Amino acid sequence: MTILFGFVTLVIVVLYAIPAQASGLPLATEWSWARDGGRIVNSVIFLSVVLWGIIKFGKPIFQKRSELIAERFDSLEKAREKAEKSLKDYMVKIKEMEVEAEKIRSEALAEGEMIKKNMIEQAEHVAKQIVEKASERIALEAHQAKEKLRKETTIAAINMAEEILKNNLGSDDQKRLVGEYLSKMENKN
Repeated sequence: MTILFGFVTLVIVVLYAIPAQASGLPLATEWSWARDGGRIVNSVIFLSVVLWGIIKFGKPIFQKRSELIAERFDSLEKAREKAEKSLKDYMVKIKEMEVEAEKIRSEALAEGEMIKKNMIEQAEHVAKQIVEKASERIALEAHQAKEKLRKETTIAAINMAEEILKNNLGSDDQKRLVGEYLSKMENKN
């Protein structure tokens, strides 16, 4: 306010002196109280009135402007605080989302590993079943082959025995053997 007062006073003095010079008043070569003192007193009175008007009417204008600026600064400060709070809230939300995304990623990887493990276990189980069925089939076919071989061997042995018996047995021996066989059969039944 002091700087403004000094500036206004300087401007008024300059503006007051210019019309006096332009009016054609003779410049004094020596000092006179009547002439120069009156001008000084008039200038002081004029400047005092102007200064009083500026203070009286200008102060409320400048004060209101100052209050408006202060209110604007307060509202801007509140807006800045609100923006900082919003930024902090968003940063917290972003951190939470990053944590949640990492958790989901970890869960997905774990679930993928579990699915992979289950698929491997199922494949191993199916392979084991296939091997077991193949082993059972091989064993069954081996048993059937043995039975077939046994039957064929038995038939071949019977045919050979029959051939040997035909060649070595006579009709009396045949009748006696048939009789013995029939009697054994009767005893069993």
